[in-house]
Amino acid sequence: MILRVIVGAAGQLGAAITTASARAGDRTLAVDPLITEAPPGIEVLRAGVGSPSFADALDAALAGATRGELILAGGRVPPLVRVPDATSHHVEAALADIVATFQALSVFAESVKSAAIGGSMLLISTVGARRPHRYMAGYDAARAGMESLARSFALAYAPHGITTRVLAVGPVAESATSRADGDLTDALVRLVPLGRYPRLDEVANAAITVASAALDCANGHTITLDGGLTVQLRPVDIERAPA
Repeated sequence: MILRVIVGAAGQLGAAITTASARAGDRTLAVDPLITEAPPGIEVLRAGVGSPSFADALDAALAGATRGELILAGGRVPPLVRVPDATSHHVEAALADIVATFQALSVFAESVKSAAIGGSMLLISTVGARRPHRYMAGYDAARAGMESLARSFALAYAPHGITTRVLAVGPVAESATSRADGDLTDALVRLVPLGRYPRLDEVANAAITVASAALDCANGHTITLDGGLTVQLRPVDIERAPA
């Protein structure tokens, strides 16, 4: 039996991943202090990853499991602020996200190690960790820090059968961020070679797949889901055609 733990399950993406996990038929533990209603068939833990109840709940839930999978879908999207306008508070918020990520990975990895069953840890990041947004320096820095942590944990825990990887996601069709693009939406979508943004259900299903044992050999690596947006040197609108 797989136990899949979704941290940040109250967010839009976290909720979608939780639903996809339940549909896959695996035991699912949704972790988020902001969860107000338990979805059918989902176990809910309204606790922070730094609380003793998180560790206790993991130890209890892993009893009888044959594999443990953590999907970290949390993280706050800060206000859009230019670098010249940013303050130390934006940096502190970014560091707080990295600390929470470290706590979640540490507790989960040690619980799975103690249970001696193996498993995986998947961090949901953004393409902004490597191709920065113009107005989200704190957010991009936090995600870059998460990716660095993932690589460190990949080295430390793979000998115990616990692998770690990252899913870097581009703009998502149904997200609040893409809806805020307004009349720029069509022009922005044209920058994506696929011709559209990934859908929320595609990202959720991809997260379940990337966290699975089938991708354990991708230990320490980042997999990108953006329709090809960050692959190109220039968008087609300004690319010089061959003579």
